[in-house]
Amino acid sequence: MWMQKGFTGQPQAQRMLLRMTREGRLPHAVLLTGMPGIGKKALALECAKAVNCLSFRKEDSRIAGGALTMACGQCLACTKIARGVHPDVLVIAKDGTSIKLEQIRSLKERCRVHPYEGQRRVIILEDCQDLTEEASNALLKILEEPPASNLFLLLAPEPYSLMPTIVSRCCPIRCRPLDSQDVAAMLQDELSLDPTRAARLARLSFGSLERARTWAREGLLERMEAVMDRLERLLRCSMIEFFQDVAQWAKETENLEQDLECIKFAVREVLRNTLRSSAKAAGAAGDSNDRTPWRQLPVDSLLLVLEVIETAAQHQRAHVAKQLLLEAVCLKIKDVVYGQGGKGHRYPFPRGRKNLSL
Repeated sequence: MWMQKGFTGQPQAQRMLLRMTREGRLPHAVLLTGMPGIGKKALALECAKAVNCLSFRKEDSRIAGGALTMACGQCLACTKIARGVHPDVLVIAKDGTSIKLEQIRSLKERCRVHPYEGQRRVIILEDCQDLTEEASNALLKILEEPPASNLFLLLAPEPYSLMPTIVSRCCPIRCRPLDSQDVAAMLQDELSLDPTRAARLARLSFGSLERARTWAREGLLERMEAVMDRLERLLRCSMIEFFQDVAQWAKETENLEQDLECIKFAVREVLRNTLRSSAKAAGAAGDSNDRTPWRQLPVDSLLLVLEVIETAAQHQRAHVAKQLLLEAVCLKIKDVVYGQGGKGHRYPFPRGRKNLSL
């Protein structure tokens, strides 16, 4: 299962959905937003159980072990939903890179008939930000005239990633990042990580269990340390050695986007510790950045480094040459750390297929 039984890490959102369900005020469409990996789909499945549970009573709602109980979890309907075989709970995922018009048309035909065995048919649409324009328009028509006994649960990172007319026909509920202690506990339980490593990964995930799992399974924590060591050497070396080392880095790396992400998360970790204004907090993070100049940078400079990395990631997706991009990134960061604070942006990014100059 995505998470522990009955636990989504979204108690406030669960409480809101449960209250509307028990009071008969649950609308025909709900938009669940929030960053990836924080339990939006798990929450949607719990909501599907809540509206179709065969034995749950209002007085059964309670907080148990930090998790709000939305359904009994034991009846035939709940077990079918948990196994993904309930005929009235449909999960619409991307077909390739997008949700296509044919998928929404098929969904519309399915909604014409009454639920087979549940009280309400629940349609969970994942990654709604990837609806094609035609699919968005088709979905809008369904939401404008919603078929009876159907509940639509739309999942997306942000409301602005959908058509405003679709958002206006949904009840928006914002899902928050997971608590780092919960993420660490699940990493220990699932991957048998030691507590210190699990806690570090949980902090780096910034509330996303999906991201923490990826970092743990792919060894990205060690990759981040190696990338930051390499970056520190580049920042300190002479300009002749600088260009030689950057060329070697570009030649050796298999995933430049991942390297840029490692820098971003390492700097974000330093920024977090800096904002907490506590040397003890920085030490507790197990952070190798204590031996780098990052700890001495003001918040504005750290934010500027993050801006440089984000812009570089856009250029990387525009297929800019790796070596040229790395040179621009490292020179800009060098300028922030040791030079002019990056205010002049003396080293422009190379142009790719799009004009993405900073």
